[in-house]
Amino acid sequence: MKAMVLVKPQTPLELVDIDAPQPKTGEIRVRVSACGVCRTDLHLVDGELSHPKLPVIP
Repeated sequence: MKAMVLVKPQTPLELVDIDAPQPKTGEIRVRVSACGVCRTDLHLVDGELSHPKLPVIP
């Protein structure tokens, strides 16, 4: 699957292929057709939040 990943603050998100997580017992996997970005995600990208655990998929 494709994901936008923040590898380092104050750098652009990187489009990468990652393994799709496998659902655990009692969980399901859903198909996502669209997503959005909230301001908190942009704060992470801009380096305005302290010490996020990287890499992060916002």
